Amino acid sequence: MRERLALTTLTLPALPADGVVSAHGYSLFKHGDARLARVYGRALGALWLQGVDLREVSSLCVTASGFGAVAPAAYSLVRPFAQWVRAAVPVSTFEVRRRGISAGDYAQMTPGARKVAVSSSCMQVDGGLDLRGARVVALDDIRVTGTHEQAMDECLTAAGAAAVDHLYLVDAHAFADEPTVESRLNLAAVPDVDALLRVVERRSFVPNARVCRRVMQLPVTQLERFVAGAPEPVLGWMLRAVELDRLERVGPYRAGVTAFRELTAALDGPAQTATA
Repeated sequence: MRERLALTTLTLPALPADGVVSAHGYSLFKHGDARLARVYGRALGALWLQGVDLREVSSLCVTASGFGAVAPAAYSLVRPFAQWVRAAVPVSTFEVRRRGISAGDYAQMTPGARKVAVSSSCMQVDGGLDLRGARVVALDDIRVTGTHEQAMDECLTAAGAAAVDHLYLVDAHAFADEPTVESRLNLAAVPDVDALLRVVERRSFVPNARVCRRVMQLPVTQLERFVAGAPEPVLGWMLRAVELDRLERVGPYRAGVTAFRELTAALDGPAQTATA
């Protein structure tokens, strides 16, 4: 059994200026705003509880979008969601691991490229967790083509899940033939390097894979500006993230990784933090 719920369904190729998930809020969330992750995670918890008969749910397993070493923004939804629903049903959380990473920005890929980048064979429940008979909730930020959902669904079902509920902040499947709508939504509040610097300087900022990969694709002059202005702990985290995800092996990031390492090598703080 599979259910699908979303806080917002996209009917135009843009999010509204206000509402539960606004254009500004969604973009900030994608770039690591932990405050919004809490708001959205709890809202998804409330949405799920509204549509479920708790008499049929003895326990719940919760996960998010599959990833390799560095978690995506969607993973920040897991904890607030679990905290919200735990008062009604026992909850456990787990991770789905993905082998390899996309060769470029997934949000800008065509439907065909997405199918190549993501398949059920590249997803695996972390630690071989036995989900036999389990009710599972899989959280994600957006559904466009449904490629990632299908891969997750097949992975979780293969692990034994009896039912999988897919919950999203935004359902944009009406624009499946125009998947770059996802990229435009991502950039709504963070269109340039100056906006990105303002985000990473916030106390509510929690780094994620999207932010790291975006930085590694900045033009050199913008990358220089970012390294000069970003907090040292953020730069140190990015150095570690680059290593963990082996971004230097992925064509679209290779030049940026090299330049980023050269620029941060002149700064004692990040280099020391990364190797501590």
